[in-house]
Amino acid sequence: MKKTILLPAATVLATCIFMTSCSQAVSEEIPASLPEESVTETTVEPFEPILITEEYDGPILGVENWHIESSTYWDEFVNNDTGEIFAECIGTNEYYLADLNNDGQPELVCNEQWGLMWNNHTSVYKLEDGVISTAAICVGSDYLGVDYYPEFAEIYGLDIGISNYLDYSDIYDPERNMIFVTDSSTGTEYEVQWDYLVWYTAEEIEAMIEEEEGASPDPVDLISDNINIIYSTAEPVITDISDTEKEITFYRDDMEIEGKLYLPEGDGPFPVIVLCCGLQQPYTDYEADAKSFASNGYAAVVFSFIDYSDPNGEQPTDNSKVFLSESRDLYAVLDSLDSLPGVDTENVYLWGHSFGGFVAAFAGCDRELDLKGMLLVEPTIVVGEELLITYEDGFSETLCIYDLLDDCNLNTVIYMGTHDGYGEDPTSFDQVLEVLPSGELVIIEGADHFFEGEYGEMMVEDACEKISSWND
Repeated sequence: MKKTILLPAATVLATCIFMTSCSQAVSEEIPASLPEESVTETTVEPFEPILITEEYDGPILGVENWHIESSTYWDEFVNNDTGEIFAECIGTNEYYLADLNNDGQPELVCNEQWGLMWNNHTSVYKLEDGVISTAAICVGSDYLGVDYYPEFAEIYGLDIGISNYLDYSDIYDPERNMIFVTDSSTGTEYEVQWDYLVWYTAEEIEAMIEEEEGASPDPVDLISDNINIIYSTAEPVITDISDTEKEITFYRDDMEIEGKLYLPEGDGPFPVIVLCCGLQQPYTDYEADAKSFASNGYAAVVFSFIDYSDPNGEQPTDNSKVFLSESRDLYAVLDSLDSLPGVDTENVYLWGHSFGGFVAAFAGCDRELDLKGMLLVEPTIVVGEELLITYEDGFSETLCIYDLLDDCNLNTVIYMGTHDGYGEDPTSFDQVLEVLPSGELVIIEGADHFFEGEYGEMMVEDACEKISSWND
């Protein structure tokens, strides 16, 4: 498992950075060969910060001909003459040319917003002796650790770690020509001086990344080839309601995941279907589907995602945060199946609705060897087409779900209703079906996004038939 960091020449730049004030000072030049009375004073005009807009067409870091290429999550500064990317910034950005160290050579200063639910951070690029380098403050002097504002914290005597690093943000203020770190918990503002900065060239960063990727990873980091799903789990607590219905409390990172297990009549063990809820929907919304699977001979586990199962709650806006949280919950549930009664852990199928279908699709790709197939109901797989995943430590990498699906050999069926936005466009899942080696689409006439009532029963019956055909 690799953890790609947000840097130039790596995936995307998302590091927090810092500087000093920079009004240009008057300097004196005193040639040794001239008598004292010949001393002249040379005044250098202060370089006022320039906001880079569409109207600005001057040079940036010595590059005369350049343009900005924008994607959903980051911007790239491209040299028109060479095609090379010479600066890269993540999120919602604001760019300035500013002389932060009074040397007459302006730096490129990028104010970045890391997604809708993340803090502001600043990245800085400088040109020196024809070489462009960048500076960072958030993630440590080696760019590969998981420290939070390490040099900055040491300078100011602050204790910044996993429990409070989100309280801090940094941003460049063009009016004061200074970068400031702010502690939102206290309102305290700290100046970041030029000599606090640690600079790296693209070549140095690439070398560190190659060294990191070549190292032997810890087993916990082998969970995914691309995305880092790290979590802890514990033995679930099982409460009998009846022989065929059990209340289950799963655990992930010392948090409770509430759910139920429905079993067919008989001794088992039974092939098991794990149901993943749609966004903000509790597991109780899917008990009818779980019972229906049980009546067709399958054990069914249904659970509520920890953070996103409140139908009356505020709609989450950060898909990266939702994805990470829900994936960790699902993985913890999957890891706990061998503790459940009547469950055949050699025959596990994933069922997912809406955003839960996207999460299930990722898990199916990532844990293909643990599973026998996927049943996806109106899955919002398109969310993962190019989803920037930002971890709690500030590192990020891009999830490309279609690339993963292209390598996934699980039998998969996608259910679409005609009375839904997807159903209005019969090509909605064409891209998924094109890349999935063993995927098919089933359209159920009259079903809406939620497949309630008779439409849910039709979906379950068809799904059970599909599973039987896969095992023939």
